[in-house]
Amino acid sequence: MKILTNIRFAQTAGIAQVVLSFMDFIKKSGAGDLSITAVNIINKRGKNTFKKKMDIKNSTISASLNVPNIAKVIKKAKGLSYVEKRYSKVISAYQRAIKEEKPDLILVNGTYFLPWCLLLAAQKEGVPVVLHYHGVLAKETASWNKKAKKIFLDMEKCFDNDNTFYIFPSDMTKNVVEKEVFGHKIYKSAIIPNPVPEYFVAGKNKKTKQNIGIVSRWTRIKNVQFCEKLAKYNQKNGNKFTINIITDLDSKNKNYKRMSKLVTFYSSRSNKKLVAFYQKMGVVISPSHFETYGNVAKEAVASGTPAIINHNMGVSETFKKLGLHDWIINFDSVKSVYKKIEDVIGGEVAEDVKNQIKESYGTHKIFAELVSVLSNAI
Repeated sequence: MKILTNIRFAQTAGIAQVVLSFMDFIKKSGAGDLSITAVNIINKRGKNTFKKKMDIKNSTISASLNVPNIAKVIKKAKGLSYVEKRYSKVISAYQRAIKEEKPDLILVNGTYFLPWCLLLAAQKEGVPVVLHYHGVLAKETASWNKKAKKIFLDMEKCFDNDNTFYIFPSDMTKNVVEKEVFGHKIYKSAIIPNPVPEYFVAGKNKKTKQNIGIVSRWTRIKNVQFCEKLAKYNQKNGNKFTINIITDLDSKNKNYKRMSKLVTFYSSRSNKKLVAFYQKMGVVISPSHFETYGNVAKEAVASGTPAIINHNMGVSETFKKLGLHDWIINFDSVKSVYKKIEDVIGGEVAEDVKNQIKESYGTHKIFAELVSVLSNAI
């Protein structure tokens, strides 16, 4: 069975980490006759290129072309048809990959404009689609203007199809999509939480009672406003803690310049390099307004570092199963969160919790479920 999927390489992109990890699993485990081709659309002016790189089981296609800026496109758009026209070359690149690879199935990761382009390409080529829900677009774009939100909602509704099979990382995500996006129950679906690679549970923890860790894209849905509130509150309390943030925020950005006086910023890094970061933290916090899942928190706990998460995160379902109810809170009050940090920071993660993460959420278990779902989706 051949699967074609989308990928976009970025250190803070959870989708890329999951797809790369899944491809590595396919390569090492064999996974029967299943193979994957991942298509990476690269924004590059000039001559378009289309290059393929292969290994034993999988391949990656890198398509370089001029990708229009989505904010500028949406600003000029009167509707979704204009957006489709502007991204016609991207859709054509995906179509070319489909025609050359002849996949049995298209695995669409996410619902933003590039996954949407892959969906349209799959529909034009008549290939079955499985949608792996990473991020609810209606939530991700909630801070855009009214016209933009309407276009993005219409974009996400394009994924509503009786012939599509859906994979959700949490029941919370499925419920939100049913109620706030599609407006009806989804029956052809599976719930598969995101995995934790085994390297997170290896090594010795070096955490301190001073370091607070945050790993996040710098976007509104991640509740970055809370990070600044926390930093200012910490300053008022004599900088009792050191706040460490790994993010994609550019050093020239005004937010970076202002915040760098209160926190320590680190550039994005690969998943494997996150292990050392987690192990030096006394606690990791995830204040996101909403997350379909939230890999960071579970990775931190697997590394032996306590994690405090907002209740509107899919990973809260996993925390409850692990008995970590006390680390699920509301991030409305900086004062109460700060008190929680004081109570939790530097604490121990029980060995049975780490073992349960390894056994129940390791890549061997989660990806075996994913292979089974994909094999039976068509």
